[in-house]
Amino acid sequence: MKLKNIIVALVIFLYSNAVAYAQGTNIVTLNVNTEIINDDNVLDVCSFTWEDPDGDIVTSGTGPELENWLITISLDSDIEWKGMSSSGDNKIVDIIQIKRQSGTRIFDGKTLNGDSNRDGEKVRGKPEAITNEAEGDYKYNIKFRVKGVSGTFDIDPKIRVVK
Repeated sequence: MKLKNIIVALVIFLYSNAVAYAQGTNIVTLNVNTEIINDDNVLDVCSFTWEDPDGDIVTSGTGPELENWLITISLDSDIEWKGMSSSGDNKIVDIIQIKRQSGTRIFDGKTLNGDSNRDGEKVRGKPEAITNEAEGDYKYNIKFRVKGVSGTFDIDPKIRVVK
């Protein structure tokens, strides 16, 4: 009986930690038409989907607006970037790194590097500062690659961090 109580307590503990983590994570998905992407059409064949910790979803358009696409996240939340093919070929989209271009330094360090798993490379971060008016929003470079397509690609969106 004692072993059963310990197992139940362990399961409850692990479940509550998983739920707490999920409630505080912003998921930014880079959607890429992997069948036709090339250096000349990156902004036209990509879009973003942002799911906030409450499950609300915001989708960007395509084209030049991607360079000014802004999300606002809470200081006490995490953020994860991942890539996804929006075309039928289902090629893997690896997010290689997130690198600060300008604005308030919200992460510890200038660059966040990807970590691989079988679904592709993802980048995770936890903001450590709110953005301020003097320095402005965090403008960053998202570097990614498509398996089976030569080269890497870049898009430069923005993040605002609030309390």
